[in-house]
Parts: sequence; C-alpha cells; structure tokens
Amino acid sequence: MVKAFGAVLATVVISATSASAKEIRPGDLLLCGARHCRAVTQPAQARGFASFLWGAGPTHRAPTPRGGSPFFQLRWTSGPVAAALTRTAIRVYGLNCGRFRRGRWYVLPRGLRGLTAGLEPKRLRVPVPRSC
Repeated sequence: MVKAFGAVLATVVISATSASAKEIRPGDLLLCGARHCRAVTQPAQARGFASFLWGAGPTHRAPTPRGGSPFFQLRWTSGPVAAALTRTAIRVYGLNCGRFRRGRWYVLPRGLRGLTAGLEPKRLRVPVPRSC
C-alpha cells in the first residue's frame, strides 16, 4: 500500500513538473532577419528555447546592446514576436514575466547561438519596445 502511494505521488510530481514547462516543437518558432525568416526545425534547438524561456535554471544578465546594433527577432509561427536577440543576448517580450524583467537583456545560452548564420540582421532602434 505504501509503495503504491509512493509510486502515485512520484507520478503526480513528475507530471506537474513537466506540465509547468511550455513545450516548443520543431517549427513552432521562426528566427527573422531584415528580409527572411527561418524555422527552428531541430528538436534540440526547440527544447533549448523551451528550457531557456520556461526552465528553472538561472538566467544571467547581458549588457544592453547599443542603438544600431544588429539583431534578429524570435517569432512564433502564429505571428507574435517572442524576443529580440543578438549573437549572444536575448530580450524576451511578455513571456514568463516572473523569470524575465522589463527592459533587460539576458545571456543567450551557447547551444542557441549561431542559429542566425546567413540571415541579414535588422538594426536595433532606440528605444527598444518594452517587455514584460
């Protein structure tokens, strides 16, 4: 009886933990430059964005890029912009506001860098749109 209760409790805890993280599937996100967008199609990259955006691990602040700096947009395929990103930093717009603060840039995890290779960047305007 105690073993069965323990197994049920473990299942509930695991389910609640995995349900709290948003699932991002390959093709759910687009990386957009000045003229073109490219879908995030690799499962590891989609999981990397989900883990970064909704995970429990620490996020680290990055310096705010200067006006005119090259940047890209991270968009949902359904249309809305999720974030602005440079080669090494990301600023999240309205997602998980408990994890990300308004107007702050965060270090982009190494596994998510280089995904914009071959895209022509946009230029960062001043002021940058508000987030969270």
